[in-house]
Amino acid sequence: MRTQVSKWGHSLAVRIPRAFAEQLGVTNGSAIEITATSERIVLEKPKYTLQGLLDGVTLENLHGETEIGEPMGHEEW
Repeated sequence: MRTQVSKWGHSLAVRIPRAFAEQLGVTNGSAIEITATSERIVLEKPKYTLQGLLDGVTLENLHGETEIGEPMGHEEW
C-alpha cells in the first residue's frame, strides 16, 4: 500500500491505515519499535520478555491480590 509522509511538528509522520492497525492490535498510544536500513523503515510491535516486564515492577506499582470469585473449573487453590 502506498501512503504519504506528512509534517508533524519538527518531525515527519506516516499514518497507519485502520486495517493494518486492527490486524496488529495497534491503537492510539501503542508502543512501536522503529528501525531503519538504507532503503527501509520498519515498524514493529515491541517484543517483551518476562524478565523485562518483571524488571518494571516496583513497590510503588505493585498491587495486591485480586478476588475473582469461586473456581469454575478444575482449579486448585
